[in-house]
Amino acid sequence: MLILDLTDGIDSVIEATMLANTGLAHDSLAVLFNNKPVIAAIEEKGLSSIRACEMPKTAGPGWQSDRRGNVFLPTREMPAIGVNAASLWLLVGCFFCFCASAQAAPVPVRTQTLAESAIYPESAAPAVVVSLNDAPIAAQIEALVIDVPVRVGDTVKAGAILVKLACKDFELEQSRLKAERQAIQARLELAQWQLKQAETLSAQQTLPEEQVQEKRSQLAVLRGDLAAHGARIEITDRQIAHCTVNAPFPGVVTARLIAVGQFAAQGTALVRLLDITRPEVSAQVPSRETDALRRAKRLLFDHDGNHYPLSLRSVLPTIHTETGTQEARLDFTERHSDPGAAGRLIWQEGVPHVPAEYLVQRDGQLGVFIMNEGKAHFHALPGSQSGRPAVISLPLETQLIVTGQFGLSEGADVKAEPMKAR
Repeated sequence: MLILDLTDGIDSVIEATMLANTGLAHDSLAVLFNNKPVIAAIEEKGLSSIRACEMPKTAGPGWQSDRRGNVFLPTREMPAIGVNAASLWLLVGCFFCFCASAQAAPVPVRTQTLAESAIYPESAAPAVVVSLNDAPIAAQIEALVIDVPVRVGDTVKAGAILVKLACKDFELEQSRLKAERQAIQARLELAQWQLKQAETLSAQQTLPEEQVQEKRSQLAVLRGDLAAHGARIEITDRQIAHCTVNAPFPGVVTARLIAVGQFAAQGTALVRLLDITRPEVSAQVPSRETDALRRAKRLLFDHDGNHYPLSLRSVLPTIHTETGTQEARLDFTERHSDPGAAGRLIWQEGVPHVPAEYLVQRDGQLGVFIMNEGKAHFHALPGSQSGRPAVISLPLETQLIVTGQFGLSEGADVKAEPMKAR
């Protein structure tokens, strides 16, 4: 055991205590001040640091003490070696250099490039196929139903006859209006001749001007009546056209809402028609996932094991209070499913994510460790959540530390080891 006597060159117990607390003590070294132990470390595993106030006991000549302050007499006497303060500080410096070199050994880790380790998570939301046109077809006139040539399940083209209504009354009304228009036309021609004659007599000063103005007024009234009758005849033309109810779009008849012999008032629903040529997908997506849905590089509708490619058309800007979801509307890009099919909307993220098992927490933030020039650097990932993959925006060639990252600190020396084959 080497005994260092700090009496020479030490002005106070405080300085001796500071030296003792530097970790100088070793299993073969004891530090004394005025024959009093400041600290003694008798441990096989080396270094420790103990405050001098924990060792109040003193030892007589030839006695030593352990780290708990217990005095003991060595089995063999060791010579005391006196050293001055300068030599002691040199010894301390050499000792710390040895410790630093031991602690600076690089930490073995395993790394992967972001391109190799990145994942693109998939998410899903409930969805259903809806038709752009699914409506009851109503009567536009009041008439008796005389025929319903379609049945439920029939596929019809645009313009196909769905219902026939009685039209005789409208045809008779149109004939009456046309006859009245002929009578008005005849009176109009007579009024025009009478006005011409009146203007001639007025020019000869044989007819008062008041009578000429009266003829002009009668002619204007007749022209107005003729125009009104023309409009009424046009209305009857439209009514007669509405006696036949046609399909406004191609589709399938899903319901017959009226039967032959019933009287249909204006606006009465006659049949229900479903458009099967333009279906789209309606999905209820959690509000927090709408940004990921917009970034998705692949969208699918899953129904009974069949996948249908989609494209995002719109996300409604309203959030359902009860569910916290927003409605998304998507179009089929290739083949499509039938309206009413219920399934799932599946989308795959378009930006790289770090697997949840690579995340570590430092200073209250989640992130990953990357290796750059033999150093470990912590890269925070704002908005990431524990247990979930996190979005990362680093270059794909970045070296991520995927093994041994939990014990690392910022700037630690690391050494990459080859990944084990799976």
